[in-house]
Amino acid sequence: MVDDTRNRLIESALSLLRDEGLDAVTLRAVGEAAGLSRMAPYRHFADKTALLAALAARVISDLSTHIATAVLAHTGHQERLRAFYSSYVEYAETHREEYRLVFSSAFAAGDHPEMETAIDDVMSALSLDMADHGPGTKAAMMALISTAHGLAELATAGHFAHKAISRQDVIDLIINGLGRLDERT
Repeated sequence: MVDDTRNRLIESALSLLRDEGLDAVTLRAVGEAAGLSRMAPYRHFADKTALLAALAARVISDLSTHIATAVLAHTGHQERLRAFYSSYVEYAETHREEYRLVFSSAFAAGDHPEMETAIDDVMSALSLDMADHGPGTKAAMMALISTAHGLAELATAGHFAHKAISRQDVIDLIINGLGRLDERT
């Protein structure tokens, strides 16, 4: 029963986040949105940051599922990489508030075990999904995530559209190797 209530609170927080933005997600508002007392969330989360960390873990899981579905629809190395980058950026663009939450500076690495577990699960899943077609080391996975995050940040801020640059053209350059742009050196 405790887990059901906790999950209900997280789902209510996700609805508030999507409908009204990050500032609307407070412990009291989440309790009310879940049809519980305004104080109910305090029995499941130490504070607002703990609630947001649980919500961020849920979003990370959703992002992972979105990416894995796209990657597994392809078989070749380059096609899987394109699917990875494209689906990552697509998620960030269509779920801006969730994406903003996950990468909030409120969540320093190692401070929230639930988030760390979700991140580790994503990295493990992506390693398996990219098996024989991509990076398997933690450093290689972090390089993929770093470049995808950079693309997502630029896309959500409107930089590609403003400069009339195709996101896919940038992804192709990353996959094909930026070093090949000028092979004279």
